[in-house]
Order: sequence, then structure tokens, then C-alpha cells
Amino acid sequence: MSHLRLRLQRAALVVACLAPVPYLVLKVLWLSGSTIGTTTAAGASEMHETRFVVGNLITVFLMVVAVAFAIALTRPAAHRVPAWLVFVLGAGATGLLAPILLGLPLGLVLQLIADGAVKTATDEGLAPWVFGAVYSGFALLGIALAVLLAQYVVARWGDLIAVAPQPPSTVATVAGALGMVPFGLANLYWGIFGPGSTGPQAMDLVAQRTVLVVTGLLSLAAFALPLVSQRAVGPRMAWLITWTGCCVVAFQGPTQILLANGGDVQPMIAFIALLSTPGSSLYGLGVLRGAGHLLWLSRAVDRWHLVFRSHR
Repeated sequence: MSHLRLRLQRAALVVACLAPVPYLVLKVLWLSGSTIGTTTAAGASEMHETRFVVGNLITVFLMVVAVAFAIALTRPAAHRVPAWLVFVLGAGATGLLAPILLGLPLGLVLQLIADGAVKTATDEGLAPWVFGAVYSGFALLGIALAVLLAQYVVARWGDLIAVAPQPPSTVATVAGALGMVPFGLANLYWGIFGPGSTGPQAMDLVAQRTVLVVTGLLSLAAFALPLVSQRAVGPRMAWLITWTGCCVVAFQGPTQILLANGGDVQPMIAFIALLSTPGSSLYGLGVLRGAGHLLWLSRAVDRWHLVFRSHR
């Protein structure tokens, strides 16, 4: 690894370890009974509800896992970590953080232009600084993990992503069409026209709706790219978009259910989520499987060519 890449890796690791600290401190305080950051009696009362306690425990666990994953990616023995474990943790981090990282900064700028104020949520039960601490931490963690994952993938699977993703099997393509296209179109609609009565409730602000638009675009782009020519973007960019979009669809469907406003899940969201997670998973795995077979065939041809030349 070059000196510049090593410095970048170290900087990303430091950011990944420090960015979640405010978020974790806030969550631990809430779990211990504190009402810091709440602005109303209703908001303070909600912190002690089972739904919020369980949610806080889960998110603290996920954040700790994310930091541990970042550390593991930089260890000398990182290349011996089972591929499936890297796949699962990388997919989770990508699916949960990418919409925030890609959509929220742009959404805040658009909201500032449109409304003259910056807000990340309509919930008046929490102070504005809470959202600033939470989402800035998410964004920084997302950037750091993106850098570390990119370096790791290029070093370990550079041959795999040197060839653009190819169309998967017919079954995987149909599954992707059923799971990713409705999800993408629905999020685009809710982001452009508002959630209305069918979409994610309390997602009315420009910043929030921009996240929905980005989520929808990633979903549709990830489904389309393996099926069309990718000369304009190149193999690695095509893989990045396909991977990110598939992960976002797989994880954002369940997330929209778990984070439903007041625990009231809209039927349309539940129906789309039931299709999106298995559909995007089958599609993404199908694309990866095809790439693995292509890489194996290429290496087999190379070995055969070397054997042939050695016997000439």
C-alpha cells in the first residue's frame, strides 16, 4: 500500500472511531433514564417506551459493530476474514448509511434555499442539536466506512470488479424487477410529491424527501446497470452503483417499517418492503454469482494458456 493510501486509511479509521461517539453517548444517556435533548413532556415520556428502549439498544449495538468492522478492515489479517462476513457487514453499512450520506447534505442545502431554515425532522419533541449530532455522525461514519471498504475491496477483489456487472439469471432478474422497481418508483414519488397517506409519515421536509429521492434513484440505477451497456461509467463505478443500490433496497424497506412514525406502519410500505428485501437480495447475489463464474472462467483460461505455452 502506498504512503498516501496508508495515511488515508489511518485518517478514515480515526474518523470511523470518533464520529459515533456523540451518538453513542446520547443513546447511553437515554437508556440510563436521562431526558437530555427532549423539549416536551411527550418527547421525554417516549424515551421510556419499550419501542424506543429496544430501538436504542439495537442502534447502539449496530454502531459498535460498525466501528469494530472499520477496525477489522485495517488489520494485517483482514484478508483472512471470511468473505461472507465482509459481505453481510458491508451490505448493512452501505444499505443503512448511503441514503443519509448521499441525500441528506443535498437535502439540507435545498431546504435552506426553499425555506430559509435547516431542519432534519418535523418531530418537535427533540432539540435541533440532537438531529445535528446524530446525522453528522452518521454522515462521517458513512464516509469513513466507504473509504475503508473501497480500499479493502480493490485490494482483495480487484479482479472481480475490473469487469462490469453482467445480467443475472432470468429468475434473479424477475425477482429484482418485482422488488427493486416498485420500491424505487414509490420512493421517487414520495420524495417528489410528498409521502401523503401511503408513504413514510413525518417525512415532509425537503431534506427528508431528498433522501427518499436518492433512495429511489439508487434502486432503479442498481437494477438497470447490469442489464445495459456501462461504457459511460466504467466497471468499478457500475459495481459501486449496483452494490449500493441493492444494499439500500434490501435494508431501507425494513428500516421504513421499524422507524414508522408512532409505530404506525402504512400498508403500502409493508407490502413494498416484503418484496424489496428478497428481490434485491436475489438480484444482487445473482449479479455477484455471475461475476464470480466469469472470473473463475477467465483464470481457468489463463492457467490453460500457461500450461499450453509451457509444453510448446
